[in-house]
Order: sequence, then C-alpha cells, then structure tokens
Amino acid sequence: MKKPSLYFRHLENFNWPLLGCLLVLLAAGLVNLFSTSGGWPRAFNSFGKQAAFAAAGFLVLVLSLFFDYKILKYAAWPVYGVSILLVIAVRFWGVSVNGSTRWLALGHDAFRFQPSEFMKIALVVALAAHFSGRDSRGELGVRDLLFPLAVVGLPFAIILKQPDMGTALHLLLSSVPVFLIRRVRLWVIATLLTAGLTCGSWLFFFGGVDYLLKHEVIKTYHVARYQTFLDPESDPNDKGWQITQSKSAIGSGQLFGRGYMEGTQQKNGFLPASETDFAFSALAEEWGFAGAAATLAFYFALIWFSLKGVGRSGDLFGSLLSVGIAGLLFFQVAINVGMVTGLLPVVGIPLPFVSYGGTSTLMNIMCVALVLNVCMRRFKFMETPVKQNPAVWESPAAIDLGEASAVGVRRLTPHDPKEPDHHPAHRLPHIRPWLKHFGPKPWQLPSNVGG
Repeated sequence: MKKPSLYFRHLENFNWPLLGCLLVLLAAGLVNLFSTSGGWPRAFNSFGKQAAFAAAGFLVLVLSLFFDYKILKYAAWPVYGVSILLVIAVRFWGVSVNGSTRWLALGHDAFRFQPSEFMKIALVVALAAHFSGRDSRGELGVRDLLFPLAVVGLPFAIILKQPDMGTALHLLLSSVPVFLIRRVRLWVIATLLTAGLTCGSWLFFFGGVDYLLKHEVIKTYHVARYQTFLDPESDPNDKGWQITQSKSAIGSGQLFGRGYMEGTQQKNGFLPASETDFAFSALAEEWGFAGAAATLAFYFALIWFSLKGVGRSGDLFGSLLSVGIAGLLFFQVAINVGMVTGLLPVVGIPLPFVSYGGTSTLMNIMCVALVLNVCMRRFKFMETPVKQNPAVWESPAAIDLGEASAVGVRRLTPHDPKEPDHHPAHRLPHIRPWLKHFGPKPWQLPSNVGG
C-alpha cells in the first residue's frame, strides 16, 4: 500500500463548494447552539464541546485527504464487523438515557459515543464494496440481493431492539440509493413492492401492531407517536406537546424571525430538545422563514455537490460511495425537518451539523471528507509527464501511459480555447494548481507557453 500523500495536482479536482457548504452549516449550528444553550457562560458546556468536536472533525477531514479512498474497499468488511460488535455491545454495556440504550461510555461515563452513527458509514462502505466487486452490466436477481439485504437487515434489527426506531429507519432508507444505482430485474421490484404492501396490510388491518407490541419489537410510545402524528391536537398537553410547540416556534418566527437570542418558545422552556432534535425549530423561530430557507438551501447544495461526486469518480466504488453518502445526508435532513414541521412522526433523528451531538457531527464530517476524497482522486497523474512524454504538447496520442493506462488518466492536450480546463498552462507547474482558476486565459498566452 502506498504511503499517505497528497499530490498537488489532486487539488485541481478538489470540491471547494462542498467544503464551503460544510463550513457554513457548521458555523450555523454553533451560532444556533450558543443561543439555545442560553448564551455565555451557560453555553460553555454544550457549545464548547460541540466546537471541539467540529474542530476535531475538520482535522480528521484534512488528514483523511492524504489517504486514497480506495483502501476502504479492502477494509470495508473489517470495519463493518467492528461496527456490528460495537452496536451489539450497547445491549450489554450501554448507557440508558430516557429509556433508550444507544450509547457506550468510556472512562466512567466521561465520554459517550453512539455506535449506530459509525454503523451508518460502515454500511454504505460495505454495500459500495460489495456492488463494485460484481459485474456492473448484469441485472440483479433475488440471489444477488440476498447477501446485501442481510448486510442491511442485521444492523437494522439490532438497532431497532435498543430501541431506536428513528436510526434504524434512517439506516434502512440510506441504503436504498446504493441499491437503486444498480439495475434490478423488474419482477424482483414487483415482488418487493408486493411484500411491502402485504406487510402494511397486516400491520394496519390484521393485528400486526398488537403482535409487534406483544413481542416487544416496537414500544407503546412508537404507536403513540404515530397516533399523535395523525392527530396532534387530540392531546396537545402531553403526547402532542413536542410537535405542537415545535410548529408554534416555527410559525412565530414569521418572515425574518424574532431576532437572535430572542426566541421565547425555547428560552422559556416550551420547545423540547431545542439543542438536539428540535434545533431547526429554534433556528426558524429566531431567524424566520428567510433563515430556515437559507439553511435548507445550503443543505440542498451540500447534497447536490455530493452527488456531483458520482460523476467525478474514477471507479464504480467511488460512485457508489458518493451516492450512498448523499442518500445518508439527504434522509437525515428530510426526516428531521419533516419531523419538526409535523410532516412526519417524531423520531430521534438530529439535524446534520446543526443539532448538538459529538458522534453525529464527527461522522457527518467524515461523510463529506469521503466525497471530497473521491472527487480529488478522479484522475491518475504522472509525476513528471513532460519528461516521460516529450511529445505531450504536439500529440496526445503519443503519450505512453504504461501501467497507468486504466480509465481515469487525464491526457494533457495542445492549445484549445474551447477546452481551457485541458490547457497545458492550467495543468503545469504542478505546485500551482490555482492557475487553473486564476491564471491567464488560453487565448491570452503565447503559442510556445507549453515548452
């Protein structure tokens, strides 16, 4: 395996907009958390911890860029196995909070982390490694889906038993894009839809819910949350309290909000979990529709640029990894925002980068780091292309690629005003990749600039 390194020309394909969206959302989360924590000095505990986790996550992001993401293809199954063991360990040595056992504690509860967050990335990496190792031209049948479905089903069942239905459903939904990017036979899709409709009918019309409650697959409060979702006004002071107060906080923000540190719903204790699950409600109350829409716009841009990594990948594994991570972030945002606005039942899903939570913040930053890594290593570069290929400027076909003849090698081309991205002056010297963006245009250069 090659030693960790960051070749200068990799920066030419660095996804700067994706990094910018990440930094803006992290900053928005810290600003919002400072307010929901009550300002200085009361905010020191949660705000300081979140800032430390964000800084640590960014440091890990920078360090991860020195490693080729392709090593994950070979480490996928060991990482998946360790993640499964950690999730199982929660059942025996986990820390319980509000009736749910989801955390492992280190150092007498001095530091707690949530293994299910690690499991999300491990699952995406495992599925990407599995599907990228198979023939991508054939359609998938039932036998082809048995193993990956088991890979998804095992952590889903374990996390559901904690109980943590929100994370379990998020895990299940996040795996769907990786399956969809592969072609599945039509009759298999029809069979899965039929099975889903059958299960739904059994749950709603033939006593399936009572059966699941009896065997403790789901809890009574899960059913109560669903009933509250259908009619939140039926018990606004008890079961419907969370969603009623959340919608009240969002609505009271109106167009431009009440003002920073002026959110009365969360300041007076009416809005529950304003630092974690309902952080978006607190943000909307203080910054109004404009602030909430701007935040969602940055999430849209983050997911959009993550999906751009699918086309910027040099191999199938990188494409599957990018689409899986984009799905992971999309469903987490969709579930949380749908939950706090009353469009979905209330489940314990935090808002990425905005909600308080060290493990979640670290893992979401790592998701973005993986996409950045995929985009950076779109092409393979020769260290001394001109010395290796003296005729590189005159005839691209004369380039001797040698062992680097695989797909993903970018050839240097002659002067072409229509393709400034391929222009030699924008590719060399290697130690100045910013010339591609800020250097002179091809038609402004003399004809012998490549020599």
